[in-house]
Amino acid sequence: MNTSLQKLIDGTTAAALADGAVKPQALLSAISGSLVDLDLLAEEHRISKPDTYTRHLVYADPNGLFSILALVWGPGQGSPVHGHHTWCGVGVYSGELTERFFRLSPGDAQPVEIRTVRRTAGDSCFDGGRDGVIHQIVNLSDSIATSIHIYGVGADKITTGVNRIYPMPS
Repeated sequence: MNTSLQKLIDGTTAAALADGAVKPQALLSAISGSLVDLDLLAEEHRISKPDTYTRHLVYADPNGLFSILALVWGPGQGSPVHGHHTWCGVGVYSGELTERFFRLSPGDAQPVEIRTVRRTAGDSCFDGGRDGVIHQIVNLSDSIATSIHIYGVGADKITTGVNRIYPMPS
């Protein structure tokens, strides 16, 4: 394990609390401090797929408090519209991503877009989970983008404990 990744792990460990909560500012500080480290990700964590964005597990806390993933986004690739069951910190490691935010009001058949934020390399953000945030991340650029995602679940819950998926707005 390289020193850049170890620095991110140590910062996240200090931010993650045993009760499943997290100190958001401490987590964002750990993420922001790591985004400038060119050796943070191993080559195998930078691989993309032609048909969908790719998630690579970079580190799983042995106590199941958090997992660090690298997501690699090809041009035009994006996540489904989703909300989180858990907290999540995200940092753009390289390239540019667009985050679209939605609301779901009683009676709405599907989420309605309310705003868009462009995120470039070095930007980071936090979602507390369970607080009603619904979003989608899309790479609208012509080049590959990579982001670091830290979720407040163990590796065994990455596929089931992170996202609530919503129907795509028309």
